Amino acid sequence: MENGSSQRDLWGINIYPELEDFIDFYSFINIRINNRTRYIEDENIRNDIINIVNNIVKR
Repeated sequence: MENGSSQRDLWGINIYPELEDFIDFYSFINIRINNRTRYIEDENIRNDIINIVNNIVKR
């Protein structure tokens, strides 16, 4: 956020490369007014994260 990122664009995930479904969308940072749980509820945001991670993490 110090470099201009917005709080609404900040999401927390965990990556477990040894698992088939290796992206875990649960994190305390995800709790906010429009996302009331630790899980990233918005499917579009999850899909964006999957695309970003798949471009960075090679398995």
